[in-house]
Parts: sequence; C-alpha cells; structure tokens
Amino acid sequence: MSHPGSFEEPPVLLWGLDPVFRAFAKLYIKDILELKQSEKVAGVFFYKRHPIKQVDILGIVVDKREKENFYRYGVDDSTGVISCTCWKKTGLLENSSFAAQSACPSTVGGLNLSAMLKSLKDEENRKSNIDIGDVISVRGVIKVFREQREIVSSIYCKVEDPACDAQIFRMLDVPYLYRNVYDLPFETSQDNDDNNETTASVTHQLSEQVEDFLTKNKIQNFYPRELETVDSLMSLINDKLRETQVNQSCPTTKEVRSLFTDAIGVLQKRGVIFLKSQKHDVYHTTDQDKELHKTTLSIIQADCKRHRHAEKGCHILHILNCVRQTYSSGVSEAVMKRVLNTMESDSQIVSTMELHYTVF
Repeated sequence: MSHPGSFEEPPVLLWGLDPVFRAFAKLYIKDILELKQSEKVAGVFFYKRHPIKQVDILGIVVDKREKENFYRYGVDDSTGVISCTCWKKTGLLENSSFAAQSACPSTVGGLNLSAMLKSLKDEENRKSNIDIGDVISVRGVIKVFREQREIVSSIYCKVEDPACDAQIFRMLDVPYLYRNVYDLPFETSQDNDDNNETTASVTHQLSEQVEDFLTKNKIQNFYPRELETVDSLMSLINDKLRETQVNQSCPTTKEVRSLFTDAIGVLQKRGVIFLKSQKHDVYHTTDQDKELHKTTLSIIQADCKRHRHAEKGCHILHILNCVRQTYSSGVSEAVMKRVLNTMESDSQIVSTMELHYTVF
C-alpha cells in the first residue's frame, strides 16, 4: 500500500489526538520500510498523515544473530523483511531481590512460590528460544541504524500456532485496520469548521446520490474514477461547492476525488459497498453481488446441519468469519448484516434469536 510522496505534517501538539500515535500500529513490513520520516521529531514516521512511532508485526524468522545483550532477527511477513533487535529478557529469578527471597523454599496457601517462579522462568525461556523458521510476534519502536530501518523491541515471543490460527486472524485483522483506520485521513482541530460542515453536507448528499445511481442502474462493481464520469454526480458537486465558494470557481480534480473518496467511505461503513480484493481498487455493490449472497446461503445451509448450530442457528460473526475465509476478507459486519437482512426479507433464511440465522 502506497503513501503520499510529500505532505504537510500535522502540528506536533495535535499528534496525541490520533489514536494510531499511541498504539502499536499493525502495519505490513513493506509499509514500515516506506514510511515517511518526520522532519520535526526524530523517531516518528508517517503513514498517510498518521504519526507512528511503534509497530506490531507478525512474521517468519529468516535470519538470526545473537549478541551479548540482544538477538537480531530478520522477520518476513511476505510483504518484506525487516531487522528486529530484541533485547534479551531478564526473568524474575535473575532479579537479585527475587533470587534472595526464593533461595529458601516458601509456601503460601499450600503453593510453592519458588517452584511457581521457576516454572514461569522455564516458560519464559522456552518462549524466547526462537530459531529460523519460527513464527515471531514483535512489538517495538522504529529506528534507523546505519541508514537501515529496523524495529527495536523488548516485547517479543515465539508464536506456537500449528493450526495457523494467529496468522489467519492477522490476515483478516490487518486489512480491516487499513480500511477503517490507517487509510482514513487524520483530521486535526485546526481544520476550518465551516469547511468541514460544508464538506460533510456535500459528502452526505453525494453518498446518497451514488447509492441511488448504483441501485437504479444495478451496478455490480465499479472503479472510483468511473463515478467522475457520471453527469448527475458531477453536477451535484459543482452546484454545492459553488454555493459556498466566494470566487465561484470550479472544484479542482483533487477536491472532486476527495469528495468521492469520502462518499465511498460512508457507503462502506453502511455496508452498501465493499472492496473484494485489496489488490484491485474495484468496489462491489452488496445488493447486486449475487455470488456473495449465494456463498452466504451455502455456509448457513451447511453449518446448520451440524450439531452445534442445529438448534440456535449460526451467529452473524461465525457467518462473517466463514465468508471472509471463503469469499473475501473485505466483507465487513455492516455488509454481512445487509446481506442477511435481504435474505431474510426474501424468505431464504430466518432469524431464530438475536443475530442467529438458520434455513427453513
């Protein structure tokens, strides 16, 4: 996923208003390597105006080097490889005060504290024994060492995941975060309130017009740029913006595309449209995607025959997870609700209780 080549950094005092700044951002390694470095504060980077200083990655160890105080792992998440400096951990038993207390066996409530601490230390050492080919989870800050970007961390562990559950969850979770957090603009309080209100009003009306256009013409999928060729949509933008601009000039291409992007975001949140694949900027219309409806119905029909779903039916989150794995990770909960409501209206399924569905 690309980022802008150049932009104006948000004011430093406002960085704390962006929740991404204080979180461990779950970014692809490719994006971490391409983040724009702040010109104001060392150690801070930007993804689409979001200030970032610490990240969370999951990948396979492809290189390992050990030093006296740290390990250096090369971690690959299939989008890129980054070096991770992981400081060696100091367990409780290595701490002098704990070591002194545990020199003599002690018990509390029949529990041997020394044995428990030793067990915890053994488990910690086992989790820290990471080799090439292991899956590793790393949380740390981004640093630049010898002109190479790396992650420096004291929070890391081997992920024992024989069924690949953690990796599958990551594959579903990260695209969702990109769509709903990272790829959305970070707006500061210095933005003009009047302009924001005007833009919000135009965006709301434009989203309704776009939905109406998709419905009337039974559009199954579309590229965002194609909307710019629709006369009725462009007329709405021109008319509304001219009402609020003193110079009465035509909106720029950047303004038009920004409005369409915001309108598309509104429709995504409502479940009207969704991105089937992150590789292609093609949006699918939920109501017109017959393959999505067919896949959803097949999942409900098959799983309701199983004992665990026979009585109550399938919960919406179970259906959503199955649809994401078999059809598209871009399907949101809002999209799933819209599909299920349509299918229930068509008497294809019935809700047995809140958010549970089964077939007749």
